[in-house]
This record gives sequence, C-alpha cells and structure tokens, in this order.
Amino acid sequence: MTIKPMERIWEKVWPDYWPHSIEYGRESIVWHLYHNANRFRDKPAIIYYGAEITFKELKDLVWQAAGGLQKLGVTKGDRVYLALENCPQFIISYYAVMALGAIVIAGSPMYKGGELTYVLKDCTAKVVIIEDALFPILQSIRSQVPAVESVIVTSLAEYLPAEPTLPIPPGLAVEGDYPDSVSWQDFMTGPPLDKLAELDIKADVALLQYTSGTTGNPKGAMITHFNIMANATSAPMAVKASAQDVYLTVLPLFHVTGMTNSMNAPVYLGSTMVLIARFDTETLLKAIEKYRCSVWLAITTMNIAVINHPNLKNYDISSLRALISGGAPVPPVVVEKYQTMTGCNLVEGFGMSETISATILNPLDRNKLGSIGVPMVAVDIRVVVLEDDTKEVPLGEEGELWQKAPSVAIGYWNNPEATAETFLGDSWMRTGDIVKVDDEGYVYICGRTKELIKASGYSVFPAEVEEYLYHHPAIEECVVIGVPHEYRGEDVKAFVVLKPEWSGKITEEEMVEWARSEMSVYKYPRTIEFREALPKSGTGKIMRKILKEEEAKKAANQ
Repeated sequence: MTIKPMERIWEKVWPDYWPHSIEYGRESIVWHLYHNANRFRDKPAIIYYGAEITFKELKDLVWQAAGGLQKLGVTKGDRVYLALENCPQFIISYYAVMALGAIVIAGSPMYKGGELTYVLKDCTAKVVIIEDALFPILQSIRSQVPAVESVIVTSLAEYLPAEPTLPIPPGLAVEGDYPDSVSWQDFMTGPPLDKLAELDIKADVALLQYTSGTTGNPKGAMITHFNIMANATSAPMAVKASAQDVYLTVLPLFHVTGMTNSMNAPVYLGSTMVLIARFDTETLLKAIEKYRCSVWLAITTMNIAVINHPNLKNYDISSLRALISGGAPVPPVVVEKYQTMTGCNLVEGFGMSETISATILNPLDRNKLGSIGVPMVAVDIRVVVLEDDTKEVPLGEEGELWQKAPSVAIGYWNNPEATAETFLGDSWMRTGDIVKVDDEGYVYICGRTKELIKASGYSVFPAEVEEYLYHHPAIEECVVIGVPHEYRGEDVKAFVVLKPEWSGKITEEEMVEWARSEMSVYKYPRTIEFREALPKSGTGKIMRKILKEEEAKKAANQ
C-alpha cells in the first residue's frame, strides 16, 4: 500500500533546535552505554536514594548480568521477562538482555495470575527476573508456564545505601522463601560477558512491549533495536536535553514513556538518573530540590499531586526546565502553576507502546493547551475518513490518526491478524485514535475508535477487562466503559447482568473486591452496577454508547 502523508505544515512551528532530519546511526542502546562508560567513567548514571552507580559501574554490572544470563543458557532471540518496579536491577537486567541479543519483556508489576500466565505463555520466556514481593504470584502459576527454565529473585532494597538521602518507601524488602529460584547475589557471580552480540538493529527484536487489544488479550509489540534508538535520540532532542541534565526517573520503567524518556534517553546522552522506586510526592519534591533535577516526564495525576501538595512552597523546584506530561489532558491551572514556579511550560505529548513512546509533542516554547502537539522529527501523519480510509479529512475535521515513524514496531508477536490490521507497511500504522489537526499542524484527540480507557495514564481496553470479569461464575453478561474522574482522568466501570441463580447472593461491592484480586490496580472496575438487561442494537450488539451517554448525564447533573 502506498500511503501519502499530509503536507508537513507543522514544521513552521518547530523550534530552531528541532532538526528536519536525524542520522540515527547503526549502533544499539547498549553500545551507547558502553561508549558512555568510557566518556563519563566516574559520573553517576543512577542515584538511588543516595546510592550512586557510575557509568563505569553500571556498564560492569550489565556485563556481569549478561554473563549470568549466558550461564543460564540465554542466547540471541531468547525471551527474558522482567517483573520489577523501578530499581537498579531493572536497568541492569534490561541492558544485559539486549547485550546478548535476547529479547526483553518488561512486564507490569501489577499483573495478577491470569495476566502473568497469558503473557509468559505467549512470549515463552526462558528466564524470569522478579522482585520478591511478586514471587508468590509467579509461584502460583509456575506449573502453567513450562517454558520458564530459571527464576531470579531480587529485592528493591538490594542497592539501597546505608544512609539514604531520600525517604525510603515501606516494604521494599520482603521476607520469605523462594523455592526453585536463584538469588540476585548468586546470579551476579561468575564470568562477565566478553563480547556484545552481533545485531541487525533494524530487523532484530529487542523488546516485546505488551499492550491490550480489542480481542481481550494483550499483544506483544515487536520493538527493534533501531526503534529504541530512534526514540532515545529524538526524545531528548525534542526537549533540548544534554549530558548536563539530571533526569527525574519516577515513571514506571516497564511502561514505554518511563523506559524511553527516563532511562534510555539519559543513558544515550550520558545524563544522570535520579531513580525513585515508587511515586511519593514528598520524596519527589525532595529529590528535585536536592539533586537539581531538570527534566521530568510524568503523567497528569503526578503533576496534579505535586501542585496540590500542602508543603510545595517549602521546596525549590526551579531547576526543572523541561516538563512533559501524558496519559490525560492537563488542566490549565496546573500548567499555570508550573510556569509561575519554574518559569517553563508543562507540555503534553502522545505516544503508544507500538511506537516506544512519543511521536507527537508540544514544543516547550510553543505549547497549545488541549493539544497533544505536532509531529516530531521524522514523523508523518494522515487523518483518514472513518468510513473510507482511502480519503483524508480536511483540516479541522475529525478522522482516524495514522502515523509513520522510525520508532513504529514491526508487528505483534505471534499475531499476524492483528499485525495486518494495525501495521500497514513502510513504518505506517493505524492508531485507533480519532483526532483533528489545526492549520498549524497541532493535533487534538477527539475520541477513540477502539473504546480505549485512559485510567491514571494507563491504557485499559474494555474487552480485556470484560474477559476477566467473565471468569466470575455469577456473571451472565457484562460491558465495561470509562467514566470521567477528576484525578485519574477516567475510571473503569462495569455493568453486569447476573445469572438468575446468583440474584441476591452477591453484592456489587463484593464483585468489585473480587475484580480487584484478579486485575491490575488501574484496570479493575472501581464501580460495578447490576442491571436486569444491557441496551442492545437490533443485531444484539451491546450499545456501549448508550451507557456512556447515561453516565455523562449523571455527571452533568451532579
């Protein structure tokens, strides 16, 4: 298929430091880590609650972990699953896997048994590196994932300093027994890697990033080494970042936004990461002030928490010069407060798991509130008619966003049907988002063709939640929608028709608690409403739109 992009009208608003083309090179992100270990040998690459790991030390730890994986039989193309919150071990393991030419699966630490089983079976991971608190979940499903040969258990407390400089969140270390596993300390012994794997960076897959889909099952976007480098290069360039910047790394690293903008970008630049295991507003403010953090990528809920913090005035956060937010629209009052306190704009952007983070971004000095920005360097877009994707809509009218970028994945793992539906060839992909574009090229999200829910910055597809709900024996029929929420952007709500024999035997609250134990914290329905029947079309299709209209009316009358 030959696809003609829009005229690049947005280039007129690009700042001077956005180049019109980029030479990405032929090396992987791990090669850049090796290079920066020589350039910035004694400079901190990671500061973890006061513990400093220099670039030379990080490189040595990565090579040691790669040697440990080799000892376990990991070779090029094998899959290694990371079940870790933010910690040095995530960063070490991530690059160690790629140094071997193996494939990282950055799994959500919020996965419950059903989700973890599906992903591990789909990717056939050979090794799992997991934090101690999550080990019981893995152990409960171990018999269902026979491809997993080795499990390495670590603790978020392993690299903490004796005298922390920031408040330590409770529960970082978990006491317990971890049968049929290897400790991180034992894993990190033995000969280190002696040679990086030979790679074809445009063809070899570096990462499977699982994203929910309309079929109900997560899909593994196949991200190549080139895809990773494309965004690791363009993301810092878009905010004029350099080796002198200090990145606040608090977004989850298993998520593409944190992974690209808070880990790969500073590793590529030679910048320092101030790494925080779990978001805590007070800790974050102390980190910004103490370490003079200058670049921070967050989600809207984090920004709101900071602006509303009662002790905010006691902290100096004026070092922040680049503030980027995603996940949900940023209220104008939040932007205004940041401008007053730091002198810089808080800007919004747009990215997907399939593009390993942002492809559209507001320039720092040319922000349009309500917009997700303009296409970044080397990104092309189309906005097509919903009923006829061979035609484009005029400027200002709504259509589906298609985008082309060097960071677009090469397809979905083991899923040719979904690949054919989404990836159109020549780095073009359908996003499923309904947008409009103004006369300067700024893009505005208007809706979602696939009913995606954005809860606290996380993508939630109704079909996946519905599939898990149907595991409950009381449910005859259910449907899930997103409802507005002041803090989280949207909440997940389910409408349920009970089987007749369950009527009066279970409450809505009890079903919410059950769902909470089955799904990630951002995914489970916060509200469940029992109905006698669900609205349906003449063909029997559940009319999700009617339920959304009902909820909108309720919200308007409150």
